[in-house]
Amino acid sequence: MKNAKITVKIVLIWLILVTGIITPAFSQQIPLGDVKGSMDEFAGSLAKSLPFNSSMGLNWADAYIGQFLGIPPHFGVGFSFGYTTMDSGRFTDLLKNFTISLPDFLSDFGGFPVPGYAAEARIGGFFLPFDAGFKFGYMPLKPNYIDKLDYLLVGGDVRYALIKGNVIIPKISIGVGFNYMSGGIGQSIGQSIKYGYNPNDENDFIEVSKPKVSIDWATSSLDFKAQISKSLLIITPYLGIGASNGWSKAGYGVETTVTDSGGDLEAAKDALKQFGIYDLDQTGFSSEVKESGWSFRVFGGLSFNITILRLELTGLYNFVDGNYGLTMGARIQI
Repeated sequence: MKNAKITVKIVLIWLILVTGIITPAFSQQIPLGDVKGSMDEFAGSLAKSLPFNSSMGLNWADAYIGQFLGIPPHFGVGFSFGYTTMDSGRFTDLLKNFTISLPDFLSDFGGFPVPGYAAEARIGGFFLPFDAGFKFGYMPLKPNYIDKLDYLLVGGDVRYALIKGNVIIPKISIGVGFNYMSGGIGQSIGQSIKYGYNPNDENDFIEVSKPKVSIDWATSSLDFKAQISKSLLIITPYLGIGASNGWSKAGYGVETTVTDSGGDLEAAKDALKQFGIYDLDQTGFSSEVKESGWSFRVFGGLSFNITILRLELTGLYNFVDGNYGLTMGARIQI
């Protein structure tokens, strides 16, 4: 129940993020340069965190579940859910533009939590000592309280057993996999907002009428990992290391009717180019940041083994930026 409450809090934080960004607590004009800068920093930070987040799932305690041709055949199905963190300072800087602060309980996470979940399956190899896994997560419903809430996670891996293990010797495996994750969140706001684009004249601004603001992200990553585990009566502790080479993008869009204070939107377009906004028109504007590179992590935890039922707790730590993750899972494994 406690973890369910944490998950609800994470969802609420995302709602606060969207509605907070575009619902200032005051009626004065918002400097567009400040908003654009903090939004791009947020998008860049999110893009860098995505490959780490997409590594959630398929982190099973058993480094190797056995060959399919064994008796009985070895396979498992279940699910996992949790979150990874990203730099919360980016959110703090962003929300300062609107005199909005993040909830106090956010400090308990040590960063801004990015949630994730997946259904999982794994089956033992047919001839060589390997197993293969697949994970899939999808948000099929549209909540009543928000315009858009998208989530998709697809991934798979193959692990080869360097050491199959026995009563004394632990299992050791190496693996390679691929993950794809995308998502988005958006909300309409029932009020107009003024964005100033000339610091020397507050009469130069664009006004957006009851905008819909959305944040979207996607990542593809090639993942490599090695793992060791040892079954001890009803528990199986394990430890692993991983490296992901990811290609990510994150951005935001504002869909609205845009008007300029001077009545000349073309003049506003030229002024907004200084903020890196090149696609402004009467229907809104958007921005996107792309990131690529490597991330390195350690992961581990343990599973509680009750006959064929596995209850699992996993922790992850990203060496590149110091962010971490926590997941819980349950599955049937034979």
